[in-house]
Amino acid sequence: MKVLVTGATGYIGSHVCKLLKEHGHYVEGWDTNIHGEYNDVSSYVDVLDRVDVTSPYPVHGTYDAVVHLAGRSVVPQSLLEPTEYYRVNVMGTANLLDRVKTPHVLFASTSSAWEMASPYARSKVAAEDVIKEKANGYTIFRFFNVSGTDGVNRQLGAPTHLIRVAAMVAAGKIPDLKIFGTDYDTRDGTCIRDYIHVVDLAGAIVNAVKRGPANTPYECLGSNVGYSVREVINTMESVTGKKLNTIEAERRAGDAVASVVDELSDLVTLNKTIEDMCYDQFKLELGRNNYNYN
Repeated sequence: MKVLVTGATGYIGSHVCKLLKEHGHYVEGWDTNIHGEYNDVSSYVDVLDRVDVTSPYPVHGTYDAVVHLAGRSVVPQSLLEPTEYYRVNVMGTANLLDRVKTPHVLFASTSSAWEMASPYARSKVAAEDVIKEKANGYTIFRFFNVSGTDGVNRQLGAPTHLIRVAAMVAAGKIPDLKIFGTDYDTRDGTCIRDYIHVVDLAGAIVNAVKRGPANTPYECLGSNVGYSVREVINTMESVTGKKLNTIEAERRAGDAVASVVDELSDLVTLNKTIEDMCYDQFKLELGRNNYNYN
């Protein structure tokens, strides 16, 4: 198939492009550099147009499937810049659908959709509505916490994901990890999240490209298991043999108490564990000696 991937050089996009290419698909990628760094996908993507999907200039094309991963995704930042999140995530999605022809739009939404506690979450749900109105066929993914690495492609920008931060502490790249809130109504007082390895998530997206539009309200991509912040920290310590320095901090605005898959999509095949996510990320951090984390 001929597949367009937006956000192609990002964390998830780079893994998806690689796997699509390995499955024999022709891949084009669109992206814009918002982090000052990007994953090199030149060996996976045949034509890479570094295009901002929110641009008003027309870029037309016809594809068998469009995997729309581009967007803004940092919850605390969305609280400070809600206009930018609505512009990119909602209007960017509408612009994309006006500019390409495809029978199947695959969209990266979020597990935050149920709480609607941040402009990020609300912008993603609004984009879901746009897709349901404008797309010929669609598969809407609600991603839970995506972690780990294939050992090459990486998360970009300032570290915000718990497993990445924990791995950086274990690797000696940053001094400590903040636990935001220790008085939640959970088994140990910290937030609970469902995690899925990025390789398993990319595999689910490739499965969806092959199967065609689901046209369901959404498909949950996670593991159907919840881990607290403290449990993730304990797992990182266990797989690395490193004791992590942690600091207890106040609750963070926009954070849900718990977010766990209730009905896992049948597109998901789980091959990786939480231990794999932690150790794979740790190994990548150990190999990034020249990266500036400040």
